[in-house]
Amino acid sequence: MSLGGLIISIGVLVDASIVMVENAYRNLAAASLNGGTIDYTEISVKSAKQVGRAIFFSIGIIVVSFLPVFLLEGQEGKLFHPLAFTKTFALAGSAIITITLVPMLMTLFMRGKFYPEHKNPVSKFFRMLYEPVLNLALKYRKTTLALNVLALIITVPLIMSRGSEFMPTLDEGSLLFMPTTLPNVSITEAKRIMQMQDKIIKSVPEVAHVLGKV
Repeated sequence: MSLGGLIISIGVLVDASIVMVENAYRNLAAASLNGGTIDYTEISVKSAKQVGRAIFFSIGIIVVSFLPVFLLEGQEGKLFHPLAFTKTFALAGSAIITITLVPMLMTLFMRGKFYPEHKNPVSKFFRMLYEPVLNLALKYRKTTLALNVLALIITVPLIMSRGSEFMPTLDEGSLLFMPTTLPNVSITEAKRIMQMQDKIIKSVPEVAHVLGKV
């Protein structure tokens, strides 16, 4: 689950830095259009100040949203606590790096000529794809809203039909047998006893597989 926490937080970890760099790029592109000498360091620092607080608190809100996971107990808590801890620590590190390391790197590497969004071929391509969809949604506002409400209503019966138990008891056809021996039994003797028990259990016709470990 720790690895799962890292996987689901990858997008959030890089998103904060992308927002800060994109804001600096936009300001540098605007300064390039105005002409004259460009103070890259000053513009980069100013850009970081513009979005730094918003980025920090947005990550903080995501961390707060995981607080209920820490209140889980029993089997659910053991399963999801590593995920929540991993994601929380990763987000905390991302917030610190975004407001400290990223602005410093922007002052070092963001140099050269910057093109505004309407002249950037990548931005033009994605705007060409997005603008028709946006215009259609804005033109038919009531229809767009109705479709979203309908999608929400459809999920209600699905939620109501689901059980409330987190991990129901499953009949997997497997049995767990955990015998104990005296503390002074050697490893060799313990293996011999285990092999004997496995042989006896395997002799039962209904048993398909036997797995034993010391």
